[in-house]
This record gives sequence, C-alpha cells and structure tokens, in this order.
Amino acid sequence: MDAETLIAGTVIAFLAAASYSVTGFGFALVATPLLTLVWDTKSAVVASVLLSTTALLPLLFEVRGHVNPRRLSVLVAGSFTGIPVGILLLERLDADALSVLIATTVIVATIALYLLPHGLGERDTVAGRFVAGLLGGTLGASTSMGGPPVVLYELGREHEIDTFRAGMMAYFLPGNLVTIAGFIIVGRLSTDVLVFFAVALPAVLLGLVAGSLARRHIDPVRFRLLVMALLIGSSLSVIATSFLDA
Repeated sequence: MDAETLIAGTVIAFLAAASYSVTGFGFALVATPLLTLVWDTKSAVVASVLLSTTALLPLLFEVRGHVNPRRLSVLVAGSFTGIPVGILLLERLDADALSVLIATTVIVATIALYLLPHGLGERDTVAGRFVAGLLGGTLGASTSMGGPPVVLYELGREHEIDTFRAGMMAYFLPGNLVTIAGFIIVGRLSTDVLVFFAVALPAVLLGLVAGSLARRHIDPVRFRLLVMALLIGSSLSVIATSFLDA
C-alpha cells in the first residue's frame, strides 16, 4: 500500500467516523464507496468491517443498558445465516462487479432511508426479523454495508430511540466478529489491510470525538442530506470508474 492511498484512506476513515457520530449513519456506508475509489475493492470491504467494529465498541458500551436480547436474537440468527453467502459473493465476484454491487447498495439504501424515514411499516414477525437479519448478514459480509435492511425493518417497529440505537449496535457486533473470522478463514486479512487498520484507527477515534462535539452545533437533518448527496455522488463515481475500466 503506497503512502498516498494510506493518507487518503485515513482521511476517509476520519470522515466516516465523524459522520457516524453526528448522524447515526452506518460507518461503512460512508467509508466503503470512498475507499474503493483509492484502493482495492475487496481490501476496502475488509478494512471497513474492521474499522466499523472498532467504532461501534465505545458507542455500544454507552447504550448497553437499552439492549433487548430476545428481539435481538432473531436478527442475529438471520445475520449468521447470511454471512457465509456474503463471504462467498466477496470471493467469487470480480473487483468491478463487487464495486458496482457496493455502489448500487449505497444508492438504494440512501434513497430508501430518505424516502422511508419511519421504516417499512409496523407489522412485526419472527420471520420478518430473520429475513432482515439474513439480508443484513449477506450484504455486510460481501460489501461491509449490512445495516440498511435491518434499519428499515426496525425503524417502524422499535419506537424508543435509545432502544433502537442500542439494538442496532448490539446486532452489528456479533455479526461483524463472525464476518471477520470468515475473512481470516478465506485469507482476506492481508498485511495491507492490517497496516491500514493500525494507521487509520487513531483517525477513527478522533472522528468519533469530533462528531460528538460537532453534534451540538450542526443541524443533523441538513448534515444528513449533505452526507446522502456525498454517498450518491461517490457511488456514481464508483460505477462510472468500473465501467470505464472494463
């Protein structure tokens, strides 16, 4: 990994962590499409999962008392079922196809989260929770962005904000750990990924602190719209680059 990529990736990690802290957006939704513009796509996915897991830990500790284990168990079971499928996709798809999948996921998720701020409805079933978790696990392992299916499902069914945030964070942690174990098994935890993780980790921690401080002075709605525009713009760039390189 050259110095320019390392510097650009560290700046991206800071921005992703700051955005995550300010808006509650998924860390990987911001980091992954931007990282794929400067780095190998599959390495970007693995690094995003590692860094987002690290960013999650202090925030989850903060809200741990609001976790609902019974509700969470079905989502996590679905996630565990989807993770092997996601790792298989990561291994089988070539870099350009994976880049397009990542960019398309970001665009669809961003538009859906904007148009459906209250989720997909209020009817709640065990099967619905399992399928949402399964889709999240599959997308999380293949693109690092497993949040949108679960967020859209839970938004209309969990009305307590603290419980919702805690549930989302607690859902991601076990799935991310299993995904990382899968990456190790298939040999995706390369030296470049580990070096980038070590260098970018302080930037992630600084981003979380900066986002926490900025939250008091920034209108979260306007900032969310700005981030959405950034996500769609970067994703369209990823798709254009993939087709131009093909």
